[in-house]
Amino acid sequence: MWDTLHHALFDTLAGQTVVAYAITFLVPLIGPAVFLRFVGLKGLRNVLSYEAADTPIHRLDPRIKLLYPVVIGVASVFLSWGWVYVLFGLTLIPWVLLRPSLVRVRVLTTIVLSPALLSIWSQGLYYTTPNDHLLFAFPVTMAWVGTAGLSTAGLIYGAHEAGRLLVTASAGLVLVMTTGPSDVVWATTKLFAPQRLGLALSVGVRFLPQVFERLATVMHAAEVRGYDFTRPSRWWRMRETVGYGRRMVRALPLLTVPILVGSLRGCAQMALVADSRAFGVNRRRTTYREVRWNRGDRVAVGLAMLFVVGVLALVTTGIGVRHGL
Repeated sequence: MWDTLHHALFDTLAGQTVVAYAITFLVPLIGPAVFLRFVGLKGLRNVLSYEAADTPIHRLDPRIKLLYPVVIGVASVFLSWGWVYVLFGLTLIPWVLLRPSLVRVRVLTTIVLSPALLSIWSQGLYYTTPNDHLLFAFPVTMAWVGTAGLSTAGLIYGAHEAGRLLVTASAGLVLVMTTGPSDVVWATTKLFAPQRLGLALSVGVRFLPQVFERLATVMHAAEVRGYDFTRPSRWWRMRETVGYGRRMVRALPLLTVPILVGSLRGCAQMALVADSRAFGVNRRRTTYREVRWNRGDRVAVGLAMLFVVGVLALVTTGIGVRHGL
C-alpha cells in the first residue's frame, strides 16, 4: 500500500503536482493556523502590552532597555549565523529574570517561532542555486510558481536569516513588556533623540495592543448581532474549513471599517492632546523626573560594555564575522 501511494504521489505528474501545491500553499498555512490556535487575538493583545511587575528587568533604567534591542539588532547584522544563535541564547537570559508564566511562554514561543519557520520554508522554495540539491523538484505544471522546488541551500539560508529574526523579536518583546509608554518617551528625550521618535515609539507600544482589543470588540459585537465566527472543530473537515474561510472573507469590510474609523478618531484625539501640551514647540523637552542608577543598572551597563567588546573582537578577528561584509 505504501509503495502504491509513493508511486502515485512521486512518480506521476498528477501526484507531483498535488505534492508541489501542498508544499507551496498548504504548508505555509500551518503557521497561521498554529498561531490562531495557541495565541489568538486575545493572547496577542495581552503579550504586546506593558505588564507591571517587580523584577530586575522592570527596575532597570528605561534608557538601558531602549538601547538593548538596538545593540542586539546591530550585533546580529555583523555576526555569522552560528554566533547569531549564540546571541539568541543570550537574549533568553532577561526572560529567565522576568519569570513569565507558562501560558505566556507558550504564547511568546508561538509568536516568535511561527514567522521564523515560515521564513525558513519560503527561503527553501525561492532561494535556489544552479547546482543546488532539491529535496523535491517541482514538475512542469508548477513552472508558473517561479521556483524549481524545495532546496537544501534555501532551507539553510532561511535558518541563517531566521536566527536574526529570533534575536530581534526576543529583544524587542523585552522592551515592550517591561517599559511603559511614558518611560519610552522619557528615555528618548534623555538620549537626545528627536521628539518625534519618542512619540512614534510610545504610540506603537501603547496603541498596537488597542488595535487588537478593538478588533476583538468588533468581532464580539458582530457575534451578538448573529454573525458566526466559530472556527471549525477539525481543520481536515473541508466543508467547515471552507465555510469558515468564506465567512471571514465576507466579514472583512465589517471588521476593517470600524477599526479604521476608530483609529482615525484616536489619531485626531492624540493630535489635539499633543497640541494642547505644546508638543514640538521647543527643540528639547523638559521633565521633572529624575532617575538615579542603582546597582542593577551599573551591572547591566558593565555587561553591555563587555558584550560590545566581545562582538567587536569576533568581527575584527574574523572569527564570527558574517560572510559578505
